[in-house]
Amino acid sequence: MKKLKLIVLFLVGILLLTGCSKNEENLKKKEEEAQKTEEAEKYQKDLSFTEDLARDKDSKLYIYRNDENEKIESAKIIGNFNDSDYWRIFKDAELTDESVKKSENILGDLIVSNSSREIKLSNKKVDGIYKNEETKKIKTQIIESKDNLRDKALSLLISNQMREIETMKNPGDYKTYYTYLVKDFFEDGKLIFLASIKNSNFSFKDGIFKEESGYVLPVELQYVLNEDKNFAFDKKIEAEDGANYGPSLKKMARDDQDTFDAFLDDRSGKDYDKLMEDLFYVAEEKDLDNFTHSLEDIPGYEDDVVYIKEGPNHISGTVEIAKKKDYEEAKKSVGKVNWSYCEGIVYHEKTGIAVKTVIDYFE
Repeated sequence: MKKLKLIVLFLVGILLLTGCSKNEENLKKKEEEAQKTEEAEKYQKDLSFTEDLARDKDSKLYIYRNDENEKIESAKIIGNFNDSDYWRIFKDAELTDESVKKSENILGDLIVSNSSREIKLSNKKVDGIYKNEETKKIKTQIIESKDNLRDKALSLLISNQMREIETMKNPGDYKTYYTYLVKDFFEDGKLIFLASIKNSNFSFKDGIFKEESGYVLPVELQYVLNEDKNFAFDKKIEAEDGANYGPSLKKMARDDQDTFDAFLDDRSGKDYDKLMEDLFYVAEEKDLDNFTHSLEDIPGYEDDVVYIKEGPNHISGTVEIAKKKDYEEAKKSVGKVNWSYCEGIVYHEKTGIAVKTVIDYFE
């Protein structure tokens, strides 16, 4: 009888364990299904946001200024701000479900506006995130970004302005501009931009770009109110050459040491991503074919090559590539000639663009 009781208890235990196991499995399946549903909904929301961005046209930039009575009002910044610029600003941003009360407009607030949306671009980073406000009829929704979209929008506006007023006829059919915005402010009713402009001009042959010319230039751009109370470009001021370079830059910085130091910041390699992004869009606008590649399919560099992913001059987000034979020959000459080098390319991983370069450091 005792044996029978033990057997019954043993079987009940097995049933209970089996039941618990099945419950755990069911719970896990439900959690996985809920996660998949959540991911699918997020994907659909992001996709919808991306599709909306692609449809939005004729965007304009507005900045809040003080009027004659010291009241805050918006003024349009007149300039070339096209559809691809709008896309470039928001392509990495994320539309959230967070709704907030619309914030009060203050001096310097920047608005991107078109027929379907109005977005105030944040200039304040909180916990590594900028919270940009999309104002709708009923509520204000947050668009999160890791980058400062306000600076990005103004930088694109300035780059386009530099394209329009460029007077130098430098070689290279594919002209790129990247603007590092140092500061923007109002002065005597004018809108002032202080910026460092990086220009690079490229030729293109057999799937590979070659930098032919370029410059880095500190500038001041001044915009004045026109008769419609919109800001229109007025003039560009450049830093002077030679012994007057420092004093002219200091004057441009309004004798502010932090602004002066920002102008002098060595940005070599720091802005390469932005420059390649601009080259990508310039090439697309010119309907250029075969200008992006996978790492293993770059014309002329498919086989017998050396990949360099670190070094004293290496740019983050790129891979330097040289033909193995050329690389080994140059390496053998180290210490025997004044300058040991070989030709190669810099491959930009995000865009798939390859640019000719010279490699002069060896492992």
